[in-house]
Amino acid sequence: ANDLPLFNGIMSDIFPGVTLPVIDYSDFKTAIEDELRSNGLQLIPIAIKKIIELYETKNSRHSSMIIGNTGTAKTVTWKCLQGAFVRMNANKHPGWEAVIVHPVNPKALNLAELYGEYNLATGEWLDGVLSSIMRVICADEDLTQKWLLFDGPVDAVWIENMNSVMDDNKILTLVNSERITMPAQVSLLFEVADLAVASPATVSRCGMVYNDYNDWGWRPYVNSWLARQKIPEYVKLVREYFDQYLDKVLEFKRQRCKEIVKTNQLNVVMSMCKLLEAFATKQNGIVPGNIDVLETMSKLWFLFSLIWSVCATVDEDSRNRVDSYIRELDSSFPIKDTVYDYYVDPVHGTLMPWESMLSDSWKYDENLPFYKIIVPTVDTVRYEYLVSKLLQEEHPVMLVGNVGTGKTSTAVSVMDACDKNKYTVLSINISAQTTAAGLQESIENRTEKRTKTFFVPIGGKRMICFMDDFNMPAKDTYGSQPPLELIRQWIDYKYWFNRRNQQKIYVQNTLLMAAMGPPGGGRQVISPRTQSRFVIINMTFPTEATIMRIFGTMLQQKLKPFANDIREIALKVTSCTIDLYNAVVARMLPTPAKSHYLFNLRDISKIFQGLLRGHHEAQTKRSMFLRLWVHEAFRVFSDRLIDDLDQGWFINEVNNILGKYMEITYHSLCPNKIVPIFG
Repeated sequence: ANDLPLFNGIMSDIFPGVTLPVIDYSDFKTAIEDELRSNGLQLIPIAIKKIIELYETKNSRHSSMIIGNTGTAKTVTWKCLQGAFVRMNANKHPGWEAVIVHPVNPKALNLAELYGEYNLATGEWLDGVLSSIMRVICADEDLTQKWLLFDGPVDAVWIENMNSVMDDNKILTLVNSERITMPAQVSLLFEVADLAVASPATVSRCGMVYNDYNDWGWRPYVNSWLARQKIPEYVKLVREYFDQYLDKVLEFKRQRCKEIVKTNQLNVVMSMCKLLEAFATKQNGIVPGNIDVLETMSKLWFLFSLIWSVCATVDEDSRNRVDSYIRELDSSFPIKDTVYDYYVDPVHGTLMPWESMLSDSWKYDENLPFYKIIVPTVDTVRYEYLVSKLLQEEHPVMLVGNVGTGKTSTAVSVMDACDKNKYTVLSINISAQTTAAGLQESIENRTEKRTKTFFVPIGGKRMICFMDDFNMPAKDTYGSQPPLELIRQWIDYKYWFNRRNQQKIYVQNTLLMAAMGPPGGGRQVISPRTQSRFVIINMTFPTEATIMRIFGTMLQQKLKPFANDIREIALKVTSCTIDLYNAVVARMLPTPAKSHYLFNLRDISKIFQGLLRGHHEAQTKRSMFLRLWVHEAFRVFSDRLIDDLDQGWFINEVNNILGKYMEITYHSLCPNKIVPIFG
């Protein structure tokens, strides 16, 4: 977009005095405006301009590409052009035909599934999805235009076979020597984020339309969303809040905050609108009539949605900065804690701390496996509240966060809380070896066929599909992740292809939830186009108070049958463990020689897992229980240390912590420096 004035300047220098003829697009523009209006979209000049540019490009080339980052209205551009064609045809304008679009994500399939292959064992020809579609639409002599849409990354491998289709030959040659000629009414359209790995041979054969996010921004989306809301007074108030707060918060976030998973601006704004739609309802106080109540509740829900969308993706340190900045902008929040520690109570029309949702009735169940024990905390309550509400509204949700922050346990808790008569659950652990075909098969195996192409979860229920380690699939040579491209196609178009007979399969009544850690250690940076389909919530490390609540509560209940002097130290042992963990994390940093020095919250839980195996008949004295704690600390931390210097530091640190909290030394607990061993 920045190069356009430069290009126009060069052209005017080369051809001075030449003025371009103005083409009369009045009828076409009317059709475009009608199409935008009917889809609830904004009649902004850039939208109309881009649709006309795509039309002109398609007129001059039979292969066109719409390029731009996610959130730049690429899909809107071609869909509105298609709708405008249909309208012009319906109004009997000569030369305008209706358009049928056939979308395919080429990276959701491998080359054989795309173009077809011979079965080497039987010599049988197995058709591909693309060859099957092209054979059908190219044989159709009807004048209706057919656009073959490639909605996915372009690379030099899969598109190589298409080069002969994109040039003047317009012929697709398959491995079995079949030649499919493309007639005039069939054209190719590519919707891509970039052409970083495309070859010049491909680029030179296509017309290009570039959509720049700076030309669009977030306002067209928000205005379209506001136009769909039913209460005029509410719309007026929320529009003012968007104008008052959103640009400031987005700019503050860009300049002062860090995200462990980088998000797109429009992605978080869309998430905010989804949260507002989910929470700002009549049941939650958004009722016309009483303007004071409406104003109060609208503002509270707006701020709540702003915090848990735009500001939900930042890390722990940035959350403290966001807290200070939001309080500068608005004084609605109580002084105590941060803005992340409050929810909107529609009954009292005020902000209440998440702590008020916690119950003291939780009981430790010794018969439950340790990994299934979940102590309710502020973190579990608020994340489960948000995720369950978004799933009810059928919005895909993605939990991001470092290892051990509770992403999987939150997802499991949400799924466990669902009505088993209405919902079924599918958990998929994604790895570097996961393939698109394998992922598709895992989901299809939990569905049953309703009609030839429609599949629903078994038993007529809705299915919650949870994909853990979402960013683990290995990238191919050109940086794509086929399993994730398959998921994006499913979210966008509601279907994927049967890899055996090339038919579309619509998998319905399914809700999506994903979890992933930050990139690194085998985890990849996923495509922004896939990421933008989810509402993203960053789960930060629990505070020390939260960790104390989790493990202190468990230990206190476990130690009830123990001797008094052991029961009294439950919280002190918890503090010892947290201090030791913090010291180890700060001192024992990973280096090339010590690459396994990676510690997280799971190490704390391993210590308590061992302590909870203690028995009141075996640990009868305070010193015996502390020896058990020393044993667990050494097994979890010290056994990982590789040299005498580190182990010496660790023993000294254990000694200091025991002295600080228990007024006892390591040497008095463990004579001759012999670490106790418990089986």
